[in-house]
Amino acid sequence: MNIFKKRITSVSTALMLSISVFSGLPAGVLKADAAAVYDLVIDNVRVDSANCKDILGNGVFRYEPSTQTLIINGDYGEKNNTIVDSEIDGLTVNVIADSNLKGSFSFSADTTITGAGKLSLENYDSYYAIAVHHETSLNITDANLDIGGIYAIIGYDEYEKGIYVENSFLTAHGEEAAVKDFDYVSLTKCTLTKPNDGLYGGGGIYNSDAITYAFDVRIIPSYDLWIDSKQANADNCDDILGNGKFYYDPDHRVLGVAGNIEHSSDEELIYSMVPDLTIDLVKDIEMSGYIALYGDTTIMGDGSLTIRSNNETCIRNEHCKLTFDNIRVSAYGNVGIGSPSGTIEVINSDITATGKEQAIVFKNGGFSLTDSIITEPTPSLVGTDTIYDSSSEKADFVKIKKTVYKSGDVNGDDIVNITDITLTAAQVKGKKMLSTEQKNRADVNSSGSVNITDIIMIAAHVKGKKLLV
Repeated sequence: MNIFKKRITSVSTALMLSISVFSGLPAGVLKADAAAVYDLVIDNVRVDSANCKDILGNGVFRYEPSTQTLIINGDYGEKNNTIVDSEIDGLTVNVIADSNLKGSFSFSADTTITGAGKLSLENYDSYYAIAVHHETSLNITDANLDIGGIYAIIGYDEYEKGIYVENSFLTAHGEEAAVKDFDYVSLTKCTLTKPNDGLYGGGGIYNSDAITYAFDVRIIPSYDLWIDSKQANADNCDDILGNGKFYYDPDHRVLGVAGNIEHSSDEELIYSMVPDLTIDLVKDIEMSGYIALYGDTTIMGDGSLTIRSNNETCIRNEHCKLTFDNIRVSAYGNVGIGSPSGTIEVINSDITATGKEQAIVFKNGGFSLTDSIITEPTPSLVGTDTIYDSSSEKADFVKIKKTVYKSGDVNGDDIVNITDITLTAAQVKGKKMLSTEQKNRADVNSSGSVNITDIIMIAAHVKGKKLLV
């Protein structure tokens, strides 16, 4: 009889396993009464396929089984219950709008918190606000969190756990500790700003003595950009050095430069690992020092750049592309511009490069000109890795001129202003004759000659009455 029972049990077990294997349901999902049930509980409500689109019926919590994503959208909680209790391995908590919650989160499997909205979570009536159980990692990625509790974020048992913060804002206040009992604490593209001189590592986040846990923690995004050895971050990006001359827009990866810089010519001024960076020269800039670029970079803007350095290379691009786009740049150094591992593209720009060793260097075949020509040395030869002069020597001076100008930009400074009116008027009056190229730019009405109509049209453009096309 016992043998018979065992056989029945074995057959039942095999049948259940077969159903699990062939049902197509992911691990951690049960199926009962035609509804899939998930290892996720929201304020004592088990999530299933019937309620997942609006778990509590208030529009705040939604679960997407296909991506294992819990979406939070709004405020919730009057009591300090466990709001989110998850055993889903690989759960993503996506906060899509600013949300204020009262209660706690409990994660027993690897979880990522992310989203465009700010999550404010508070629980001072029980042990923690966020607890990580078992051998689990909590990833806070591209997020904004404000967490408060007796222990704000805690590793809850003896198993190995980690907290990994990347490109996120995290404010945590704990009456006993803010971040505690984690074997690993990692910050990527982030800076710990509070406590002052705080430390992080095995155990959690500490005060400067490396013994006591910090009660208040603040972490902010930081960027792969340093100006005069100061890293750009979310706090200083509007004015990195505090002198109004450098700002950084992380959303569009734009470094703005807006003033002359006094700096040692032997030291690095700009160091960037930002991919697809744009350096926007807001006005005419003069600076000393050198620029080191480790991600594709475009230099452009309404201003110009004159830079001098005693370093090996004045503007160096390692293993990346450097583009000059409708800009004027003059660089003086042992090498003016480039590196043996980088490529250079010049688009309708005026570039002057001077080097004690050579003016320009680039990797094999990595140099191109668009709407631009080399005017010095004459003649010149673009080689496989540099530009040569008439003696087949590496040129120590290279001048590149743009070939496309704005209509009305008579003097070719890329700005149509009163100077262009004066030059055009001098041509019409016969006081100062323009070159053929300048005449073409002054002939804004395309009549074939420079006359009083051109003066009137350029003046109207300068006054903003009628812009030239």
